[in-house]
Amino acid sequence: MSSSKVEGEEMETSELFEDHKEAASGVETREILETPSEPMLVYTFNIEILRFWGLLGGLSLLLIGTFVTRVFVEFPEGSGGFDFEATYIYSLFHFNHTCTVLDFNPAKTVSAIVIMFHTVPMNLFIILSYYRVRHDYERGHVPRWLWLYTKITTPYVFIAMTYFYMVFVNSPIDKPSFILHYVPYMSWQIAMMLMAIRQCAHVSLLHVMPFNIPRVVITVYLGILFATGIFYTIFIWSFIAGNPVMDTTIASRRHFSMTLMYFFNLIAVIIPTIFSFIESRNGRTQTFHFFNNPCGVVGTNSIGVVDTNSI
Repeated sequence: MSSSKVEGEEMETSELFEDHKEAASGVETREILETPSEPMLVYTFNIEILRFWGLLGGLSLLLIGTFVTRVFVEFPEGSGGFDFEATYIYSLFHFNHTCTVLDFNPAKTVSAIVIMFHTVPMNLFIILSYYRVRHDYERGHVPRWLWLYTKITTPYVFIAMTYFYMVFVNSPIDKPSFILHYVPYMSWQIAMMLMAIRQCAHVSLLHVMPFNIPRVVITVYLGILFATGIFYTIFIWSFIAGNPVMDTTIASRRHFSMTLMYFFNLIAVIIPTIFSFIESRNGRTQTFHFFNNPCGVVGTNSIGVVDTNSI
């Protein structure tokens, strides 16, 4: 076969579009003949920036909710403002939780909109960090236990993060509604703790811990995080069960409980927000490829995504 004939056949098969005119119907049709091509989108970044913006979105949620509640919410109705001591949470615990500023309209509606700026980046991070750990395991950079831990916990963390918005479905006005209100938040707290273990283990094993913090300090941090989270969960359910583990009518114990609540927010959200920003600038980037794949069937598009990790 001559070289010119081969070249002619290669040019024919590499055409992206071919027009055909049907003699009988007179209708012009166009078929797509896909051939391997360059990605339509290539984006290199550090996925920690997603965690940073997601956590920042959660902190912004509280700030916006506080503003809207203090300025626009009237509770009880006809009171002319927001009476923090009139809420069911206050009557149960003798102090308000941080979520109180998100529980009543119009703050609840605004918060349900703003929460997506937390949920979407966090879920993207959860998915991509799963593949990052798998990549590091396959190349021998992290041990098998961390990969197994990631495989087991990621589905729960993803689901808990996705349905965190359910806290806005039931305003806490009595015990049944408070339980329905609290369970999504409790699930989110557990997800944040599980994520903290994976994050701390991952950066520690790769020796990229911000500020070169020793492993013993990270171990202590995780111990305090879990002790605080577990105790606070028991604390909440003891009040729901009608047998409080702490008498919050006593001022000193009430102040201790409030301090514990804010302390958990500090170690579970604020500190990870700072660390995620620092980690996003450590030079370890990932590359996202988005392109059409030929599927061998004329007129059908296939879309594929490839994630690669730069070590």
